[in-house]
Amino acid sequence: MRAAALLLILVGLSLLQPGLATIPASAQVPPEKEAGWQSDVKGLRHFTGLRCPDVVGPFFRIKVMEGDADSQAGCIYTGRDGITAVLRKHLQATGRRQALKFSRNYKAAGFEPIKLTGAAASGVSFRTRNWTPNSLCETLWYFSAKEADYTLWLAYTLPTQEIDVGPALAAFTAILAQQN
Repeated sequence: MRAAALLLILVGLSLLQPGLATIPASAQVPPEKEAGWQSDVKGLRHFTGLRCPDVVGPFFRIKVMEGDADSQAGCIYTGRDGITAVLRKHLQATGRRQALKFSRNYKAAGFEPIKLTGAAASGVSFRTRNWTPNSLCETLWYFSAKEADYTLWLAYTLPTQEIDVGPALAAFTAILAQQN
């Protein structure tokens, strides 16, 4: 009798206080699945086909991104001393337009376009912070493939992380070559 009364009290409390009621695990949808991401052998795969490994060279994936009006999906990576990379998949033949949009938006915001050497020379680069001893630089590259276009955005400091740009670009282009 006491057990039945206690059970009724607990059930009543859970009905009065929604926070006490629990949703069955089978009804919960992980955010990555809701956004179209599925587990893959070495990381995640978006329903559009973009594969984002957990590790790319010295970079670790820290976030997945849903598609939006300009991009189908993407992943954010971080590397040594805070260097950041964003890999995005776009509709076929739109990568150049994404690079032009990046350039226009950064110029409109008052950032200084800069010409760099090495691997960064093939991208569109802007100095986005020049009031500290190390300048923050952001570079965007676009790549065209048979079925989609891709962009890679890196944020790094000059001159300390400039030597990391070439290996980063090589690591991400190797991953892009494996996309199907």
